[in-house]
Formats: sequence, C-alpha cells, structure tokens
Amino acid sequence: MKNILFVLLISCFCLSIISCASKSKNADRGVAFYREVYGEWGWHEDGDQEKDGKYEGEIRKGEPHGQGTYIKYSGTKSKVLLLSFMIPEMGTSIIFALVIWEMLHQGEPKILYAKYVGKWNRGRKHGDGTYFFRNGDKYVGEWRRGEKHGDGIYFFSDGDKYEGEWRNGKKHGQGTYTFSDGDKFIGEWKDGKAHGKGAYTYPDGDKFVGEWMEGKKHRQGKLILSD
Repeated sequence: MKNILFVLLISCFCLSIISCASKSKNADRGVAFYREVYGEWGWHEDGDQEKDGKYEGEIRKGEPHGQGTYIKYSGTKSKVLLLSFMIPEMGTSIIFALVIWEMLHQGEPKILYAKYVGKWNRGRKHGDGTYFFRNGDKYVGEWRRGEKHGDGIYFFSDGDKYEGEWRNGKKHGQGTYTFSDGDKFIGEWKDGKAHGKGAYTYPDGDKFVGEWMEGKKHRQGKLILSD
C-alpha cells in the first residue's frame, strides 16, 4: 500500500513539473523592441524605449505572440536639442536659448505616439485588440495579420464613429457611420467608402434610402420625412 501511494505521489509531482514546463514554453513573457537595423524593420531584444516601439507580454521566438501591449512615444525634446548642436550654422544665442528651454521643460510627460493592447500572432496584431492613435482616434475590434479585419468600432477624435465590418484595414461590408453633428449612415461599404444599399438619416429625422457608389449617392432613392 505504501509503495502504491509513493508511486502516485511521484507521478503527480512529475506531471506537475511537465505541466509547468509546457505552460512556460508556450507562454513565455518578455520585452521586445521594434526598430530598424540595416534598412530592415523587425523585433529585437534590445532597444531604446525613448524612440523605439516597446512590447511587453507573451513572446515566442523573439516576437510578440499571445497577449501583450505595444507602446511607442514621439521623439523627446532632448533629441531635438541634440540635433540643433549638430548643425554648425546654429548661432551661440540660439543654442543657449534651446538649453534654457530644455531645462525649463525637463520632467514633462512623454507624448504617446501609438499604443496597442491585445492579441498578437508571429509579431503582428492578430485577434481582439485596442489601438490608440497619435491623433486621438481609437479602434476597438478584430485584427488579422496587422490590419483591422472583422468586426470593430473606430472612434474618431472629432466625435464621429464607425461600427461595423472591416477588411484589410478598411471599412468593408455592413456598417454604421455616426457623425458628431447627428447625421447617420447605415449600409454597405467597400474599400473604405459607402458602396451599395444604404440609408442616410439627418438630425431632424428625415431619411434617404438608396444606393451609393464610392462614397456618393449613385441612384435616385426614396426620401422619408419625419412625422
């Protein structure tokens, strides 16, 4: 009986070690930088987080694979100042002014250039994820091979919003575009433009139902007045 219990304990212990090793192998976590080397862009173990895109999350074979976050900031003020020193035509007074300006602005937060939080596959955005753009836009939805693809919502910084289908980074399929002023288009899209059957609703409630081609009304339709 004791021998049987001992064998069972050893078996459980071995299975636990194998399970942990397998999990670690399939879901390693780490850091990678996306930067250019000899004219080619790719993922690298080392980099400068002040200028290179930095990824933190699950990694396989040195590339983002699984769940992770990518962040890139714009160039820092110190680099702009460094470039000014490299220009021989710069006068002493201008350089001195830049030095004073740099000292006064030290410690300010870095400006976000881009941020992505979501799924990755072999170094590219793939699956569900959220992307924050430099201009304030935001996309929440599906990705495939680095492009917006599938169902997703795009929030524009000016208040507009598109919710619907995407293909290879462009609005494509059935979708709804809501304008910040209250106008709304519900219909078909192709290569980023309204294309096919659709309905355009105005802020006062009036609605035009017809067909579109490459973003413009293509044929006569029906105007439905609000009550």
